[in-house]
Formats: sequence, structure tokens, C-alpha cells
Amino acid sequence: MSLDPPKVMLERSFLDAVADPEHPRHDECVDSYRRLLEQFERQEVLLVAVGTHLRDVEIGESRPGGARAKWFAHRVHRGLFAPVEPLYVGWQHRRTAARTKVDDDAVSITLVMCERHRVRRIASINEAFDEYELTHEHGVPHG
Repeated sequence: MSLDPPKVMLERSFLDAVADPEHPRHDECVDSYRRLLEQFERQEVLLVAVGTHLRDVEIGESRPGGARAKWFAHRVHRGLFAPVEPLYVGWQHRRTAARTKVDDDAVSITLVMCERHRVRRIASINEAFDEYELTHEHGVPHG
């Protein structure tokens, strides 16, 4: 057990696959998520996600702005992603992400949040992350 276990970023594509039973990669990602949960329970890792991505997966993107804002202040830790801590995205993170040469907003903000929070491990099925210096979780399917 480490006093400060490494963080594992659950990236948007991975969250979507775990949450959607109809997703073509659902079963593989659920198996990977179970392994990460076992590591979390042994206090070997901390599970994190970009807050806006986690919120959109948990409550949907079509909810009114007030409900979406309240999620951050009153998030209930239960359900599928209960152990996952949201990393809050501020204007400075968005500004930095906009300056990157990455075309995909979800990828650029995830990379910025990984850098700012010293996250070096990622669970993702998005091939865009393959070229970055992140350790991909074993068992997480790629491409």
C-alpha cells in the first residue's frame, strides 16, 4: 500500500464504453474496469476522470445547466462510477487545452488534466492517446 498511490485517468471513450451495454467494446472495458476497481480497493491506485466527462456520462449531456452545475457541488458517490474522483476543469485548463495542437477537445482537455494532476496512467480505447507518454492500462483494448 502506498501513501500516495498513482492516479489512473478513466478517459471519456472508456467511461462511455463501460456505461453503455450496447457499446461494441463494453465487455472488454468492463473487465478492465473491474481490475482497476480491485486495485482501487487494495489502495494501489486512485481513479480519476475529467469532471465534465464524468458528469456527462453520469447524468447526460442534455440536462439543464442548473442540474449540470449542481452535480459538481452535490455529487453522490454511488453507482457505477462511485469511486472515481472528478478532476475539476477551470478556465485556465480550457485556455491551455485550446492552445494545444490537438484537434479533439476531449483529448486536449484530458491531456492537460493529466499533466496538471500528474496522471501517468490512462484507461482509454481512443487511439489518439497512443502517441503520448502515458502508460496504458493492461487489458484495456485499443483501437
